[in-house]
Amino acid sequence: MIKSVLAVSEGGPDAAMSFRLAARVAANFDGAVDALHLPVGPAGGIVGGLAMSGEAMPLLIDIDDERLEARAKESERAYKEIVAPTKGATYTAAKTATLDTLVAMGRCADILVLGRPGADPENVAPATVEAAIYECARAVMIAPPTPGTGAFGSVIVAWNGSFQAARAVEYALPFLKAAAKVTILVAGNKPDDVGASYLARNLGRHGITATIDAIDPGIVSGRARGRALLDYTHGKGADLLVMGAYGRGQVMSFLGLGGATGKVISSCRVPLLMAH
Repeated sequence: MIKSVLAVSEGGPDAAMSFRLAARVAANFDGAVDALHLPVGPAGGIVGGLAMSGEAMPLLIDIDDERLEARAKESERAYKEIVAPTKGATYTAAKTATLDTLVAMGRCADILVLGRPGADPENVAPATVEAAIYECARAVMIAPPTPGTGAFGSVIVAWNGSFQAARAVEYALPFLKAAAKVTILVAGNKPDDVGASYLARNLGRHGITATIDAIDPGIVSGRARGRALLDYTHGKGADLLVMGAYGRGQVMSFLGLGGATGKVISSCRVPLLMAH
């Protein structure tokens, strides 16, 4: 069960996205939100003691102390407006641009929530996304600009039989158990080739009734699969998409260079639960 939700903000448009979705998750599971503000860090190199790959280096413009202070105030304002009224809420503001605080708190949380990258001109590709997914060993939810409200009634599980997808399903079990409709979606493969029926059988033993569907993207590229997955998710009016995160550097490739993971992160209009 989800009781501790870590909501991460760097003081840009991500603040409202992250905090609203975190509050929604906490409300569904009677949990609490721990909000964390991180100041935008320096571009490239080692951030907070974590070596970032060249492909994953954050793309930043120079931000002066005045703007950093303004961004910190925006995180605090969003926290007071959105999260503070909820039971058990806490707020932590890191004093320096370090990912160590994110990792330390993230590994002790049940789930992390971050705003969707790409909407912040001062922090185009935040290193927090990669650190959350690959360093915290927890489920990570990416919040879209409009995170929605209420229950997560319809959930789509993107399934390809990989260990990343299996880990995502494991982390998503609380959502799947609470959902009214669960769909196992296979893209570009036959369901039998990736063990979809085995997954449905196991979910049934957890009291989850899941249907299996398959789509053919028609093209084998990762981005094509990502587009097909998004089209299906949006067309079905789903409340949550669950999928594995593949390729460490690929997460930061949402600017147009990468495959399915990057495409889905940058364009999903519903909350996205990922795991590696």
